[in-house]
Amino acid sequence: MSGFYPAGEYDIAGFAVGVVDKAKIITGEKVKSGDVLLGLPSSGVHSNGYSLVRKICFDCKGFKGDEYIEELGKTIGEELLTPTRLYPKVCLPLIENFDIHGMVHITGGGFYDNIPRVLPKDCSVEVNAAAWQSPAIFGLMKEWGNVEWKEMYRTFNMGIGMVLVVAAEDAAKVQADLKSKGEACYEIGKVIDGNQEVIIKGGVFND
Repeated sequence: MSGFYPAGEYDIAGFAVGVVDKAKIITGEKVKSGDVLLGLPSSGVHSNGYSLVRKICFDCKGFKGDEYIEELGKTIGEELLTPTRLYPKVCLPLIENFDIHGMVHITGGGFYDNIPRVLPKDCSVEVNAAAWQSPAIFGLMKEWGNVEWKEMYRTFNMGIGMVLVVAAEDAAKVQADLKSKGEACYEIGKVIDGNQEVIIKGGVFND
């Protein structure tokens, strides 16, 4: 939280702890080459990367928060205060009805630091950045802060808040189930042989 709390000040936060039967824990041990990555959209920046957000928006751009941004259709303050999307109501039924090999919440560290947490040592992933439309705020932050694309995908969720790893033969069924409930879902990549690397291609850049 650098740059947020003045000297001598602190905050109090609450948290919740959950319990799961050991037999039901999704550890990533089932993940294998050929599996498919399904992405669930985020609601925006969520709660990660805000040291960089504040640097770009308030230090570099000099925003106060009430500036209307045409590309966003709202003020910068409204965009940055959009509540973080939570995924239990979407994901819990999927866990009950399908064999989910891995789940990745794209939080601080973006794609590069979070996805490897569910990969076996002999697997990597290829992500197709053209598979979904990244929200306008991310393109604006890249432009305003002159941030490299790779760093954007390391810091932010870029429009994907949760990644599910499923067997190739189950991907269409999971997508159909989500579609029937009005939930958007994108096939954003696949698991390949490798050593826990994240390779992003398509869209605006190639690794």
